Amino acid sequence: MGSNSFETKVKSLSEILRLGNSLNLGNTSPDIKNDLLGAECTLIKSDNLPALISMIDNGVKIDFCYIDPPYNTGSRFVYADSRSSPTPGIWGKHNEWLTFMLPRLVAAQMLLTETGVISVSIDDYEYPYLKILMDHVFGEKNYIATLILCRSKNGKGGKANVAVNHEYILIYGKTARSKLHGLLEVDLSKYDRSDEHGIYTVDGLFRKKGDASRREDRPNMYYPLYCSQDGRVFLSNERSGLREVWPIDSKGIERRWLWGREKAQLESWKLYASPGGTVYVKNYMREGKRKKIRSILDDARYLNDKATTEIKSIYGEKVFETPKPIGLIRDIIEFCSAEDALILDFFAGTGTTAHANRSLNTEEGARRKCILVEHAQPIATDHFAVQHGFVTTADITEFRLRYMQSEDSNFHYAVLES
Repeated sequence: MGSNSFETKVKSLSEILRLGNSLNLGNTSPDIKNDLLGAECTLIKSDNLPALISMIDNGVKIDFCYIDPPYNTGSRFVYADSRSSPTPGIWGKHNEWLTFMLPRLVAAQMLLTETGVISVSIDDYEYPYLKILMDHVFGEKNYIATLILCRSKNGKGGKANVAVNHEYILIYGKTARSKLHGLLEVDLSKYDRSDEHGIYTVDGLFRKKGDASRREDRPNMYYPLYCSQDGRVFLSNERSGLREVWPIDSKGIERRWLWGREKAQLESWKLYASPGGTVYVKNYMREGKRKKIRSILDDARYLNDKATTEIKSIYGEKVFETPKPIGLIRDIIEFCSAEDALILDFFAGTGTTAHANRSLNTEEGARRKCILVEHAQPIATDHFAVQHGFVTTADITEFRLRYMQSEDSNFHYAVLES
């Protein structure tokens, strides 16, 4: 990335690894891994870099990592949010923020299992730089998606010309084996048809569209179908009154079907023909069915206002300026991890990840565990969080865990301190 890049300012990996030796996570046994995994949630009160390195040294492996790092807006928050480099260079004033993020992302990459996934929240200011950084650390080939999150219906009024009401969530895998698990299908309203195989909807053309969709691309997938008035599809003209249909689009271009003749013959019951002769694939509902996450996240449960309401109900005041709502983190955990996953959030903040994970575990009967890392960073004495009795940022995190336990006696957490 060039001699002027942020990389030249980062310690060597061996130096970074040695930081782990200075961290004592309060363990009474030599096996920190067991200490971390003993409770449903473990809070580590520490600077996150040495905490991450200590986990690496002790063989901890993470299935899913979610972080909501400082956005580097320069705002005066309960946590540090201003890392601007005074010297010019290829990365400009973003250099210091990138230098801060790089070793932490490298450590996260090392902690992930071979099928692990990481999701990172960010806004416009650092998004392009974070994307380049994560391409570098995780590999462009392991980039999964960028989700666009609607955080406010009205948007921020502080910017000229545009009221910004979105943020981003970047998702990467550790390797090509990493995958998203999707969200459980709970909305049955679209399944408006039924047959002997169950309830279904028709929402996908059987005629191939887009790349490699022409007849000449797959000649063996160009053949006639025969459709009845009641929507059934056949591979032969086996009775009178059937309509012959070919994969030809509205412009008269010869396309192809999605399946070859043999598969279509075996699974013709999965096909439906409209009265006009358009053939679709039936989308059946089944127990435990999961659906792909959409790239635009627009749900009332994801809004800033929802997060603020939740924080005030727990703390009595908005003691943390940039909380995330439980519903958002809950869905991110669900579509990024399996039911027995170990989750890591090393910018824990108010501990929303733990709350979301507990909510999901309770509803699904799942067994996910989470590790939170939050630095016991002193809060400025004139900040209103101090007025509510919080001395450090980690105190805010731990308060929520105590609150969760008071609301649910089956929730157990542990605290380890450096």
